Amino acid sequence: MGSEMCIRDRAITIDEVFKKMNSISWLERQKAMKDEAFKNTEKILYCFNILKEHVADEQEYIAMMKKQTSGSVVRYAKNKVAKPDEDQLLEDRIASYNRSKSDVDRIEKALKKISGRKGYEVIQYRYLMRKGEKQDEVYTYEEIADILAGRQGYNENLNEKTVRNYKNTLVRDMAVFLFGSDAI
Repeated sequence: MGSEMCIRDRAITIDEVFKKMNSISWLERQKAMKDEAFKNTEKILYCFNILKEHVADEQEYIAMMKKQTSGSVVRYAKNKVAKPDEDQLLEDRIASYNRSKSDVDRIEKALKKISGRKGYEVIQYRYLMRKGEKQDEVYTYEEIADILAGRQGYNENLNEKTVRNYKNTLVRDMAVFLFGSDAI
């Protein structure tokens, strides 16, 4: 009786999930994917310099695996837990490096595609350049407006709203270059 009730409860829960999924329109699902692509593009841009530095030296990247002395690295497989051997760790680290390197290349291509567009400097100041002693602070929209105001191609009265519009337009375009039609 107990297992019968559990199966019935699971069936009800699954039915509820399908009803909820079917209640969300295709348009709403597309909008959610588009919003995620925009947010993910911003995250990628904020971390781009660190990622680029991280993959600059392949030997150092791979050597990091050998520096990890923790015994807590564990590989999970169905119905068993095993500590990976040295070869598996090296293989995983190389695969990680290749994925990261590929990501850097894709981001650089996307940046190159928008580099000639008006507002590209906003992307540079907002995501790719840092300020402060430790170079760890991002430029605010007001600061970017002050820096670019009056420069070639920009109005003397450049304001924060216009800077945000440039940024949003270019980040949306980059999202399409990075994530394809899911970002549309």
